[in-house]
Amino acid sequence: MKAYQYILTKQIQWALNRNFTLIGSKGNRGRPSYTEGLEDNLFQPLLPKTRQEFAFGDGREILDSSSGPAKMKAVHSSSALSVNVFEYWQKINQVSSIASSCGLCNKNNKYPEDISFEQKYPIDESFQFHPNIDVIIKNKRGAKYKIYAIECKFSEAYSTRRHAGIKQKYIDLNDIWQDIQYSLYDYHDTHLIILLLIPDNLSHENGYCLFLII
Repeated sequence: MKAYQYILTKQIQWALNRNFTLIGSKGNRGRPSYTEGLEDNLFQPLLPKTRQEFAFGDGREILDSSSGPAKMKAVHSSSALSVNVFEYWQKINQVSSIASSCGLCNKNNKYPEDISFEQKYPIDESFQFHPNIDVIIKNKRGAKYKIYAIECKFSEAYSTRRHAGIKQKYIDLNDIWQDIQYSLYDYHDTHLIILLLIPDNLSHENGYCLFLII
């Protein structure tokens, strides 16, 4: 069994074991892999702040539409993964605990103070849409880094569908990389790190993964 199918099968079985009703990506059509209720796919109900952030995002993550159920209802949803991993720590005011567990800071670091989802960060005025960052951990004033930006992927890396990778227009924007210091390597141009570590313009099928803390 392919990795993607294995993950999806396990997630579907998880939902069935809990007696959740599953529907297809088109409601009555498609493989039943979406929970009927949004909260069925979450460890806890969305906090009002989180719900508002996703509502303002561009991904149609929490709203059903005429074309199908909300994306977060998918048992293999990356947005559900991000909420299930990070939101709890916001609720109990222990943001530094999850930040240190992710290796973003040491366990005694008290700067992390807030977690946000689907925040938009403009890159260039010529782009029609601003990137929506899955998870943002904001630090208090005085921290070395203002924020930690996190991109969550669940089953995407194992799909057999071909992906073009990062579009060349992002790589060509040399100016946006100039003021980034990447302490693990002695490169002056951070965009060169991407080009060196991931061949063929980040072709997804190469199986490479890059995680940058900026």
